[in-house]
Amino acid sequence: MNEIDPLNLSAQVAYRAAGNPPATTPATAISNCFPGLECDFRNVWRRIFEGIVLHEADNFVVAIEDAQYKDLQFCRLLYVEDDPIDVQVKGPTAPDTSPVVLGTNNLEWSNALAAKLSSPGSEFTCYFTNAPADVQPRSTDDLDPQQFREELLRDARAVKLRIRPFFASFTSSAGAVSLPAISKELLAPGALTQSLCSPWQNDYRECACYYWAASRPDYVNVEAGPDGLSRGQHWFTKDRSGPLEYIPDDLDDARLFSYDELFEKWQQLLRFQIGGRDVDGPRSKP
Repeated sequence: MNEIDPLNLSAQVAYRAAGNPPATTPATAISNCFPGLECDFRNVWRRIFEGIVLHEADNFVVAIEDAQYKDLQFCRLLYVEDDPIDVQVKGPTAPDTSPVVLGTNNLEWSNALAAKLSSPGSEFTCYFTNAPADVQPRSTDDLDPQQFREELLRDARAVKLRIRPFFASFTSSAGAVSLPAISKELLAPGALTQSLCSPWQNDYRECACYYWAASRPDYVNVEAGPDGLSRGQHWFTKDRSGPLEYIPDDLDDARLFSYDELFEKWQQLLRFQIGGRDVDGPRSKP
């Protein structure tokens, strides 16, 4: 059997050590794109620029670490050199309709800044809204990329910011040596979990029934009906003694467990599933 020896730092970070489950790598973790059970990887990008702190999922400057940039607090980062952070979003508003301009949205950090990570310590011209902006700048006109850039930057302010190294390093007798680990300048202890839901049971409810499908049950006690369609129950269904009927996840539906019930006694209410079925038998109503 041939072994793969990862040589570059990105490959080493993605390497799964013997005994570690698949979800321990950045590409396969539940938190790859959104907050997950174990960490929120987006927090890596909050301090990617020296002197400011960005929101982990937005182009919003939430804090200032260097007083010279105090005027940038609560402004929005629009461009880094020629790389857009905000882009125009287009799509249909109904089935079988032509795409229209839906507005403006910011790119995910690891995509927007990927080209800049190869130049740690370098300064880049960053363009911000000229004043604090609670909401994204909006463009409803159908513009080509150059027109969109001109409109977005018409009143923007340009600031030189230095990008921090993504990878940790140490100095040896041979010089600086990079490590396959995220720099401590980007991540303080606890930073990867600071944006997770608290209490954690919020994740079960706030993500509805789609995002957590790989992590927790949803459609349980499923059987094939005589018409060939499946019948089953929602994992949050209080009374399992009735017919196999799936109740759509609705926070106001009294037939499903509420936030308060999950916070107070989740360990009594939520049932283990083996092979997709309740394994502890029916329970009395809480």
